[in-house]
Amino acid sequence: MSKKVRLICNLNCSRRQMDMVKLESYLSANGYEVVEDEKQADQIVYTTCGFINETAQVAFNEIERLKSLPAELIVTGCLPDTDSETFNKIHSGKVVRNTELYKFDDVFGGDTKFQDIPDAHDMPWGKGEYFCVEVSRGCPENCSYCATKWAVGKMKSKPIQKCIEEIEEFKKSTFSKVVINGDNVGAYGLDIKETFGTLVSALPIEDEKYKAYIDSLHPRWLLLYYDAVLAAISKNRFGMLVSAIQAGNERVLELMRRKADMKKLKEAFIEIKQKSPEIVLGTEVIVGFPTESESDFIESVDFILSTKLDWGNIFAFSPKKGTEAAAIKGQVEEAEKIRRINYLVEKLKENGYFIFKEEKSQAVIFSNADICINADKSPNPYWQTCFDTVCLDRKKQNQIRSDLREGKIKVSEVSF
Repeated sequence: MSKKVRLICNLNCSRRQMDMVKLESYLSANGYEVVEDEKQADQIVYTTCGFINETAQVAFNEIERLKSLPAELIVTGCLPDTDSETFNKIHSGKVVRNTELYKFDDVFGGDTKFQDIPDAHDMPWGKGEYFCVEVSRGCPENCSYCATKWAVGKMKSKPIQKCIEEIEEFKKSTFSKVVINGDNVGAYGLDIKETFGTLVSALPIEDEKYKAYIDSLHPRWLLLYYDAVLAAISKNRFGMLVSAIQAGNERVLELMRRKADMKKLKEAFIEIKQKSPEIVLGTEVIVGFPTESESDFIESVDFILSTKLDWGNIFAFSPKKGTEAAAIKGQVEEAEKIRRINYLVEKLKENGYFIFKEEKSQAVIFSNADICINADKSPNPYWQTCFDTVCLDRKKQNQIRSDLREGKIKVSEVSF
């Protein structure tokens, strides 16, 4: 009788989700049965997130719960490296780190090795819709607030020809969207003497189909390879591009070790929308970074609204132990972070955005209501993605769409 394994990956992180999809293929190839009921499992693999303290606490709570089950617990994901001190106190069992996934061979054994399993493509979120092409792993950045860099390791880029082959595979498939994915896609090629600009130019993505999604492009790489990115966008190859500004104030960005010319970035975002009006432009913003003043914060608000960004995530600054930012003097009080986030949420509502708050991470997702409402009319399939991120219930979406078009409710009155 084959051993039964339960895989638990209740994250919003596409990178770790795809690791688990690959693990499932590996287990099946070696005769294991992957089950849904954890009480039937002989072994449980739990994928963790240590992105911010809130998601780390969720993971710690889940580990404690899983330890009470009879199954052997194997922990993977970012937590063993982002929160190592606490993690080592509560889990003394088996661990497989992101940078050592080949060590699943030591846990499960079998004739087929983990490294021999091809990268997975079918993304669990929107299964059968999104084809994932992971172009690289690892991150060379040194953002002062980030602990995830400790968990993902050094850059390891896939050869351009292999990326091209995977795009060709997507084009022959029934998938409707392709996600260009990686821990830091813009840094692609640093380890193999290639560049993200060369990659974007080489990928055989169809014109005028809005099929590709870049997740997520650091502003410095966007500006460095802007000509290549804009050329592809101008041909309507990309339906969605996320570039995390994190802050609108350049002094704060320097403290984050994410120095950027915000004037140039704003001009780039505006030009991108001019060249491809249907594209979805997204971002991420951290609120309440150490020493951030009220006027600094307002610069973030103004940047989002003035560039008319379509989608984004808002996080309260989370001081990860051991990071440079956690030790900066001038930490912003939690109550003040919440006040600022609530202020930004109200401004977004006033300017026509839907709002959704995630329970696990406490992140706020905002999405342009016009894009959501008119997703059924757009040639860009990522308009529907925007609606799905704030409301997965398609029946409810249709009711909201109908009520708004008929004038029964206002955008600011919609809740999820």
